[in-house]
Amino acid sequence: MKNTIALLVCTLAIATTVSCGDQSSSSSSSAFKIQPGDVTKFDTTISGTSYSVSFDGSKSGTYAIIFQKNINGTDYVGIAFGENPKSNRKFKVYIYFPSQNIPNNYSGDATIIVINDQPNEEGKRYSYTGSINITITDNNPLYTITLTPIDFGSGKTLNISSLNAYLVQ
Repeated sequence: MKNTIALLVCTLAIATTVSCGDQSSSSSSSAFKIQPGDVTKFDTTISGTSYSVSFDGSKSGTYAIIFQKNINGTDYVGIAFGENPKSNRKFKVYIYFPSQNIPNNYSGDATIIVINDQPNEEGKRYSYTGSINITITDNNPLYTITLTPIDFGSGKTLNISSLNAYLVQ
């Protein structure tokens, strides 16, 4: 039950991030929120989600999800993982990109947001918008994800060495 709540909180965090990312006058923030019923299937017995990444040192944990969402007529794939989704000061990563389905390989524009957890940077947000190369393998019910390292500048690089995410639909 604890993992169920944590993964749902992580999903809501991504939706909030997506809603804050588009400030154009043609869309409203209410169009980006997950509505009741959006998450139609959730198995509380799922196990095996994990991540091992580097960003300001090694990070690892067990909170990782992947989902699809239509926002203002555009389909997106979102990936979120983090140390503890219920804490505002822990390490978190949000990745989203336009796609009609969860692709095996995606090369194109995406947005990546990292919330850092290092001393003197707790809660600091790093953003990247640009081209990515990501590989997603369906290992039902988990997805294995790899990402070409992303340079955020200022000596900060996100490198995903392994990521197993649960599909939330």
